[in-house]
Amino acid sequence: METVIKNELLRYLAERNLISRQQHAFLLRRSTVTNLLDSTYDWAVLLDVGIPVDVVYIDFAQAFDSVVHRKLLAKLRAYGICGKLLLWISAFLNSRLQCVVVENTRSQWCSVISGVPQGSVLGPILFVIYINDIADCIGPQASINLFADDAKLYSSVENTIDSIALQRVLDKILAWADYWQLSINIGKSHVLHLGSGNALNDYYIKGAKLESSVSIRDLGVVTDRKLSYDIHIDSIIHQAYARVGILFKSFVSRNSVLLRQAYVTYIRPVLEYACNVWSPYKAKHIYGIEKIQRYFTRRISALQGLNYDERLARLNLETLEIRRLRSDLVLYYKILNNLTVFSFDDVFTSSQTVRVTRSLGKNLLCKPACHTKVLENNFLCAKLIAGIVCQRK
Repeated sequence: METVIKNELLRYLAERNLISRQQHAFLLRRSTVTNLLDSTYDWAVLLDVGIPVDVVYIDFAQAFDSVVHRKLLAKLRAYGICGKLLLWISAFLNSRLQCVVVENTRSQWCSVISGVPQGSVLGPILFVIYINDIADCIGPQASINLFADDAKLYSSVENTIDSIALQRVLDKILAWADYWQLSINIGKSHVLHLGSGNALNDYYIKGAKLESSVSIRDLGVVTDRKLSYDIHIDSIIHQAYARVGILFKSFVSRNSVLLRQAYVTYIRPVLEYACNVWSPYKAKHIYGIEKIQRYFTRRISALQGLNYDERLARLNLETLEIRRLRSDLVLYYKILNNLTVFSFDDVFTSSQTVRVTRSLGKNLLCKPACHTKVLENNFLCAKLIAGIVCQRK
């Protein structure tokens, strides 16, 4: 029943374009990858022309548990959700009880007076609706990207005036949070200053200065001040090596089929998560990531004495570099065919130059001029040749 309600809610909200474009969680054609690409591309474009960027990461404390039922229902009503459906959702939220169980001891039951049911099908969508209008208080002075309760507010900061404007937007978000009874965790909110010429301005919430960080883990990807992703790549390499060691210590069997399945389940995802965002272009990083798979396959006793290509063939594996390229091609295909939140005109520049090629009569993708490695190697700029290949196919 929850699934039926959720699907109808999403269809209704999508048809009327009611959900903010900045929200990327729990919605069709959106994900952590689209969230990261959306923001990092904006930052790379600004850094490419020498404009510093300040990013404020806002952490809401226990956001899912803080949703006020009365105010959530008011928002649903404002979006045109009424009648029996609104009554059903009200009944779904209210009259719930909870207790705490530690071993065999259970606390007394108490009423759940706020929050959306976590672990439910409908709960995440209700929260997205509750936080949806936060984007309305941003204005043209700044931009915001959301993934459920994870928010990052950012703006170019060429001078002190820009910094003051960003602080004013931050104050508006604080006022919005106070009204809707969502508290901001100041200790877990941080500022990331991007760009070599950044003035490193301070930002405050309720008079408390936000901590400035050299790097921040943003939806699982470590982002640093230079957008180089060196720290992230080093981190996943270290983590993958540790998991390879644990795998061979934990499994007594050296059956290659079993070990391969464990590898693609527990280790390879660490090396590929959101690779469209941080895909390496430096030879040392490309080799360093591939070296993990080389190391894993070399430790399988049945494959010792074979070269790397032969070991991959025996295990029916591909190089990690090829898999990253395929991932890029898939995402380009989705963008070109309107299967993501990105539209073609938002991210691609096309040329109508007539050439004698198989793609005659179609839009040819043009790679924009880039002044820095940051933009040149951004997903939406770095591999447009791959996009052209994908378009032709």
